[in-house]
Amino acid sequence: MMLKARSPLNNGRGPQGSVKQVLIIYGPTQTGKTSLSIKLAKKYSGELISADSRQVYKGLDIGSGKVGFDDVVEKHTGFWTVNGIRINGFDLANPGNRFTAADFLQSAESSMIRIIEHKKLPILVGGTGFYIKALLEGIGSIGIPADLKLRRRLEKLSSGNLYKQLLSIDPKRAKSMNQSDRANPRRLIRAIEIAFSNQKVKITGYRLPTTDYLLIGLTAPNEYLYEKADEWLEKRIQNGLANEVKGLFKAGVDARWLESLGLEYRWVTKYLLGQISYDETLIRLRGDIHSFIRRQKTWFSKFKNIKLFDISAADFQISLEKTVNLWYTKENERRKVPA
Repeated sequence: MMLKARSPLNNGRGPQGSVKQVLIIYGPTQTGKTSLSIKLAKKYSGELISADSRQVYKGLDIGSGKVGFDDVVEKHTGFWTVNGIRINGFDLANPGNRFTAADFLQSAESSMIRIIEHKKLPILVGGTGFYIKALLEGIGSIGIPADLKLRRRLEKLSSGNLYKQLLSIDPKRAKSMNQSDRANPRRLIRAIEIAFSNQKVKITGYRLPTTDYLLIGLTAPNEYLYEKADEWLEKRIQNGLANEVKGLFKAGVDARWLESLGLEYRWVTKYLLGQISYDETLIRLRGDIHSFIRRQKTWFSKFKNIKLFDISAADFQISLEKTVNLWYTKENERRKVPA
């Protein structure tokens, strides 16, 4: 059976068949994606859709950096209102549960349809490049179901043994993984699950016309982003990051699951369990966040038609807003021209 790995945007059409616009803003942590997106949403009557693999979980607010501490927030089921703008895609799953790229596509599609039907602009914003690529191009593993029996067996293995097993059955996939993925049991297990599957998956070759979406990439020199990330980490620690993780413990969330999330949740969990000191926690966290920023920047080369803006430049917002306005205005003017 041939399964199509469809993208919610694979026809670029809204419910009535007219071409619809989607603004996409991607970038590493601490590039100001959300605040910029909120500003643009206010200007163009838009709503945000989060494309972040950790912000989908309830209770993972501070560690995943959902919003700033000075933002005005109202929490609702499945979305938040932040500074007067609706952000869809927060709090979709309970911590400890799996939330896949397929789940993201389903949620994002539902949000986009509703936003477009209300004659508003969908603004997809986040730092999970895989989610954005799946939205634009589809994903080959989307049609392969979970193999619970296989997962139970694999969950007993270490990351090193999982990688060796993947290497033996799918060398190409194994060698393409970065160091973070090779140390991530959840991703290794899913890769093995896909490799073992006897289903054939067809990845859609459709590409969106450039008039349907605008993909903005926010970037900056590494040292500039490292400094901003260190400051943001310190602010989150001061505002209760450790207490958030303690609360997750009390709610019954498995420490192993929190560690599997990496970054803040991995090292704070280890600290609270007494496995490492506070000073080592900070050192490990800074190092991992810096590495994460570098990995996020590698996605720029994987996106076609991406327009990059350096946030360290004094006039970057002026240039960016001109680009968005030209795209938005041209498309709306084109719609007014009779066919």
